[in-house]
Amino acid sequence: MHERTWHLLKAADKEVYGPIDLETLRGWAADAKISPLDKISSDDRMSWQRAPMIADLQMDLLVQMSDNYLYGPTNVATIQEFLATGEIDENVTIINCLDNTEARLSELGWFKASPHHIRSAATTLLGTGRTDEKGGMGDVMQQSRIATLEKQVMELQRVVDEWQQAYSSLRQQFVEATGRDPI
Repeated sequence: MHERTWHLLKAADKEVYGPIDLETLRGWAADAKISPLDKISSDDRMSWQRAPMIADLQMDLLVQMSDNYLYGPTNVATIQEFLATGEIDENVTIINCLDNTEARLSELGWFKASPHHIRSAATTLLGTGRTDEKGGMGDVMQQSRIATLEKQVMELQRVVDEWQQAYSSLRQQFVEATGRDPI
């Protein structure tokens, strides 16, 4: 049986990507690389649909910005990216297009359960009801927590390195200015 291939048409620059398989397309959506204005084709570019119309991409959420501007429909990953970049905070309203419910982001279960300040494909599965092929939701959450902690360790190590460089620079300036070691 021939597996269906997909193409992505980026709205921003009209660039076409593909052919790709559905898993790659899902990964791009999970990495917040697909905007609500992008189009998808599954019939060798004969016809196009807006990305949110593809149910497998889980682009079911609207973000109501503080000025009442609506962004979306989009997915959990994009919302997490907006949080990480400071474009939104936990007080924005999220509208679920599937059941027409509205809630503050901070009230949503997947927001509370996920390391929302770090966005990745792994954290996108949290709270969406999806599980990975290797295990259940618990495995995904554990893998996500490990990835989050690893990123935090790397970021903290970078900060420590910056402080050590700053200390070395200041120490050198002190020695040059006074001719003696501090302390």
